[in-house]
Amino acid sequence: MPDTLITGTIHTLAPLASGIPPVVEAIGLRDGRIVNWGSPGWVRADLGGRVSEVDLPGTTVPGFTDSHVHVLWAGRRADRCDLTGVRSVAEIGQRLSEYGQQHAGWIEADAEFEAIDLSERRLPDRHDLDRACPGRHVVLDRKGHDAIVSTAVLQAAGIDATTADPPGGRIERDADGSPTGLLIEHPAVDLARKVQPEPDLATRQRWIELGQAELLSLGITTAMDPAVSLAELPAWVAAARNNRLRQRAVVMPRGDDAIGPDKIADAIKNLDAFDQEWLRIGPTKLFLDGGGSLGTAWRSTPWPGTDGYHGNQSITLETLRAHCAAEVNGRGVGVHAVGDAAIDAVLDTLEVLNWTGDQPYRGTGFHIIHGYLSPGRAALERAARLGVAVSAHPALQWSFGTALIDRLGEAEAAAANPLRAWLDANVLVGGGSDGPGPPMSPLFGMWQARTRRVRDRAEALGPEQAVDAAEALALFTSGAAAVTGSATHLFRGGPADLVTLDVNPLFCEPDALLEASVQATVVAGVLN
Repeated sequence: MPDTLITGTIHTLAPLASGIPPVVEAIGLRDGRIVNWGSPGWVRADLGGRVSEVDLPGTTVPGFTDSHVHVLWAGRRADRCDLTGVRSVAEIGQRLSEYGQQHAGWIEADAEFEAIDLSERRLPDRHDLDRACPGRHVVLDRKGHDAIVSTAVLQAAGIDATTADPPGGRIERDADGSPTGLLIEHPAVDLARKVQPEPDLATRQRWIELGQAELLSLGITTAMDPAVSLAELPAWVAAARNNRLRQRAVVMPRGDDAIGPDKIADAIKNLDAFDQEWLRIGPTKLFLDGGGSLGTAWRSTPWPGTDGYHGNQSITLETLRAHCAAEVNGRGVGVHAVGDAAIDAVLDTLEVLNWTGDQPYRGTGFHIIHGYLSPGRAALERAARLGVAVSAHPALQWSFGTALIDRLGEAEAAAANPLRAWLDANVLVGGGSDGPGPPMSPLFGMWQARTRRVRDRAEALGPEQAVDAAEALALFTSGAAAVTGSATHLFRGGPADLVTLDVNPLFCEPDALLEASVQATVVAGVLN
């Protein structure tokens, strides 16, 4: 394969102290890595021999990194009933019915809607699902946390009025104690998932390929897939061994009260060998609490309109401590912690495990996921002191901002997803989308981070938490790369991962990002 000369306006995003120019006219690539840069003539001469030349008009930056995107789930959408944009329970039923008439087996769909999005101002229940698909097993996945299931699923799982709520989860019930079909948080949803047929290895590999293809079209060259089950790990390894990965992947194996650090370690140890240039096993993923828009995040104060409900604690603190202690010198742990009480619990745990040294957790894989609902100043300062990073998701704020206003009121919703506060506290922040569901484009994420716009609302929500253009770009390049343990800028010997845009994200107006497009995505020197 000949060496490659890439020309254009190329921003290296290298720190000033590195001695690497901030902008170069050309870079030389060999075997998927950067070997030199400078003027086109100099780079061409330095490469020598056969050189393939590629001009990338526009603005080229290091390939985007998404620190938190469910790659496999994105591909899985192709096999699910599409409920995008539904505006009523009746419309949900109609789409499920039409899908069910053409598909055998279990019926699944992603339920990204909120009750306020539907004309009935309520979520569907099992009776709605039964009317749409009589006798069928139907599962509506509520943002990877909750599920709404049909009567057939409840019966298959043995869930009835006598079934106790599992620790860390809840079965919603009607007035006579019968399940409504809404299962809240992972321990409750797992009761139903255990009786659902598992997809085979080939199906999971196909989902991975579909998800990666979509992300590549958005300029994402590295993606960290959180909450990968131990059953899904072999599909990732098979895809890497079969050279079916077109994007660098970091996968986070999910732990919980039943899946301790030893079980995860054994699963990783038993995986076949694979090329770690394309696949790495990242930090363990834990869900400590619920979601903001779901009204289940763990807060220090009760949720408004409830009888003292502070939110959901999905795992025990003993489980949190065990996983963190096991990975202090290993892969690290990423903890889903949305509410301020959950954020404090993570930092309390890491404070106790702290060892001597300046910012001991920086660069170790330990990070807070979301850090979304009003972390206190003490939490910001403690995260900075400990070196605990945050994986933050501007598109999530866009998707759920109006639901937060409905649940919490304007002031608290405006303070949510406090990017400005985290950055001002000198906390490392990596951008992500938490897709599918929220828009997965980093350009969209940058736009939201700069404008603080949210769905179905003309005014910015919490504009004081907005970031500037350079900070927005860093979220999805150097910041996200640092959280995933990847290269944070272009350098000699580094991976030849690039994205070319038809706008310059460092200087364009925020709204130009919404109209911008990805012109080219390069991974390991290969143009996609």
